[in-house]
Amino acid sequence: MSSTVAIPEPTAAASALRRIGAALSRVVPRLRTAPSLPPVRAGVIGAATSVAGSYARGLLPRSASDQAIATGVVASTHYLLTAASAAAIETVALYSSGSHGVHNRRPPANAMLTSSLAFLTAGLVVERALPPHPDEPMQRSLVRFAGHFLTTGGSATILVTATDEVLGHFPQTAGWRNRSLIIDLTLASGLAVLGVYQRRRRAQRYGLIDPERPAFEVASAKGTVRAVGVGVASGLGLLAVAGTEQIIARRVSKTMSKHVGRVEIGSPWLGHAVAVSLLGAAGVLGFSRVKRRVEHGGDVVEAAYPEAPTSEYVTAGPRSLIDFADIGKEGRRFVLMALTPAEIMSVMGTETAVPPIRIVAGYEAADSAEARAELCLAEMEALGAFDRKVICVASPTGVGYVSYVFAETLEYLTGGDCAIVMPQYALVPSALALTDTRDGAELQRRVLAGIAARVAQLPEAERPTVVQFGESLGAQVALDIAFPDGSAQFDELGLDGGLYLGVPFRTHTWNAWIADEEGFDPSDSMLAVSEPSTLADVDAERLDRVKHLMVVHHDDPVNKFGYRQVVRPPWWMGRPDTRPPKVPREVLWRPISTFVLTLVDLKNGMHFAPGTFVRRGHDYRIDTVAATAAAFRLQPTEDQRQAVEVALRKREVEWARRRLIARKFAAAREAINTNLKKWGVSVTTLDSLPEGDPEQWLESSPALTEPIDFVVADHDPAPAPAPA
Repeated sequence: MSSTVAIPEPTAAASALRRIGAALSRVVPRLRTAPSLPPVRAGVIGAATSVAGSYARGLLPRSASDQAIATGVVASTHYLLTAASAAAIETVALYSSGSHGVHNRRPPANAMLTSSLAFLTAGLVVERALPPHPDEPMQRSLVRFAGHFLTTGGSATILVTATDEVLGHFPQTAGWRNRSLIIDLTLASGLAVLGVYQRRRRAQRYGLIDPERPAFEVASAKGTVRAVGVGVASGLGLLAVAGTEQIIARRVSKTMSKHVGRVEIGSPWLGHAVAVSLLGAAGVLGFSRVKRRVEHGGDVVEAAYPEAPTSEYVTAGPRSLIDFADIGKEGRRFVLMALTPAEIMSVMGTETAVPPIRIVAGYEAADSAEARAELCLAEMEALGAFDRKVICVASPTGVGYVSYVFAETLEYLTGGDCAIVMPQYALVPSALALTDTRDGAELQRRVLAGIAARVAQLPEAERPTVVQFGESLGAQVALDIAFPDGSAQFDELGLDGGLYLGVPFRTHTWNAWIADEEGFDPSDSMLAVSEPSTLADVDAERLDRVKHLMVVHHDDPVNKFGYRQVVRPPWWMGRPDTRPPKVPREVLWRPISTFVLTLVDLKNGMHFAPGTFVRRGHDYRIDTVAATAAAFRLQPTEDQRQAVEVALRKREVEWARRRLIARKFAAAREAINTNLKKWGVSVTTLDSLPEGDPEQWLESSPALTEPIDFVVADHDPAPAPAPA
């Protein structure tokens, strides 16, 4: 009698591990036979010393894949810079050994040690003489940065060279086939372990501000394997760019040597200059093409918003001067999502309400900021914006988006007696619109100046309150209308107030105000808080003077990020006892590493779930109602505030649901039509799918099953799903 043993199918993780093992089996033999160049070996040591720092806690927890990417980028960058420093040491050692023919030669060990010691000493002197400071000049930061890698390159080269020399005195090691590889792996592993141990000791010394905010989230076995692959790929990608630069530089140098004559020092540097210039030009060209492609994508008509609005109070409606096609995807969403008087009365418990006005000065509706501003003012006249009690000029993000939560909040709290005006200055995500913010601020100024001139013509008793709003990049644009003149510029443009959520680090007005509050804002009209509830702790007289309220979370990476973190510490990473809440006290600032980790935080700070409002990172939905009421002096009752909070969550989930279903229907229709065309059947409609507006499809579709209980509070609630 025979029995059959079932062999389980290999898991995805096991298959991935086998593929990695097979790849290593091909790579390792090549490593064994590859020449062990001192700069390469020193670079490995430099990369190993950076590993522990890449695991430091950031402002927000990271996924395993994020951690792998961060470690790969940090280690690869340290490898490149340390290897470059070691290569310079080797060049100096060659020249100091008495021969100027540096090609295809290795310097003697004593010359390498002497040069390394000189680099190490110079680096230590520079680092000691120029301690890091958040407000230091950039030149000082760059000199210290160079000194840091002189130290790293010198110490790594000494370690490699000295270890080789010591082991060379032991005959037992002479027969080791892979002696250099064994030495490098041992040193690198030891330094990495030592770095992790020191990091843990520092964490124990200063304590964790929040044990539930780890450096990164633990992943499953499959996720870990995937993360390792992503990390290796990111590191190899960076090394590939560096390798491409090296190849171009060598080709240029060889060409110069052939046609101009050999120049030992000059031609390599000129080769690198040409290589960097070519790669930079390729990067600029690639950025331009990506931006144009994204602009086209930002102008598509979505299945959930196929038809122009029928309301007379929004752009693209019957009385509008601007076409539905000229306001972009986010603009179309904005005008079609305006509240109705019935919806406002239902939530606010009032018997009267008026239709709110929503205006979009479309980016594609005019060719210049001046023309766009004139069109915006004409649209306001056409739709009756100057008859409303509140006019809010809401600066959008780069893609032309204004927070739906804010817009609906203002419409609820004013009973619809408001006009929200959105002047668009771009149609690309904020990351691609950073170069457009100056144009955005100029457009904002022109619109506000035009509104101020028009309001001045009205009888004083009929003049509306004029305010502005901005979130994220929109906050930068709105605030920067006051730069460099100071907060008095707000008054000159006729503003009665402003609300700014998640102010970005690049905001000129924010940075000038932080550096000199009294000088930039002598009227004391600007105030920054981490959440609206802290306004209760502010003196009443001070609150009376506040016109412009900025809400910035302590763990918001959009505010905490900065390009200069590569070479100097940010203001929020001072002494452990001086750091803001939610900033890890035990973490050290490290060149490159801190920048990379904060860049990862920047990505993770913008993960939002529809209907789930939490005070985390760059998510300000939970703060919007209280902040809007405080900034614009609106006074809803507690019951009304609670009702608005509930309605905002419900509407956000419902609109997300509508977009999802409409998108799936449209994709299904397109897929079926495509297949039928392949069969030679020409169709324009399908009897199997509903016709007409996607809104009609949804009326017959079952609602999503959602819990109906959640917490509305001024403090951080547990993340709660929205009601159905």
